[in-house]
Amino acid sequence: MSHNKSNLPFFFLFYLLSITFYSCSKDTNVDEIIPYTYVKGTIYLNFYSELNSVGNALYFDEIGASVGYNGHGFIVVRTSTSGFAVFDASCTNDRDSEEHLKIEGSYAECPVCGSKFSLLTGGWPFNDSEAKYKLKEYRNSYSSSTNTLNVRN
Repeated sequence: MSHNKSNLPFFFLFYLLSITFYSCSKDTNVDEIIPYTYVKGTIYLNFYSELNSVGNALYFDEIGASVGYNGHGFIVVRTSTSGFAVFDASCTNDRDSEEHLKIEGSYAECPVCGSKFSLLTGGWPFNDSEAKYKLKEYRNSYSSSTNTLNVRN
């Protein structure tokens, strides 16, 4: 006598558990805080020698035709010899403020709530900040042959 047990119930149990674990996240998606804004443009780095040194950051009020969420602009920081990070200059605590973040060395500060964000560690807020979520970051690609930074979302 042969016993054929179906593995189908185990498959469905595994599937449901997988969905549960993947959908439960401790981090809030920054896209829920800073809504989607179309971003596409090129920065010609030959004009911005400040960005030649790791750790330096510059504020841009536009990249291409893009102005960031609520017209706040962008912060571009050199993170390594061949890497950059590009953040929306909107505070994740006061996103609808008329003010954009101000660069203060290797961090950015919100002039409204005083939150500070580390530009060298992914835009995370400092522990004592009112903001609890990191800055919205845009994808970028650097071309050393043309010394250009392409930014997009």
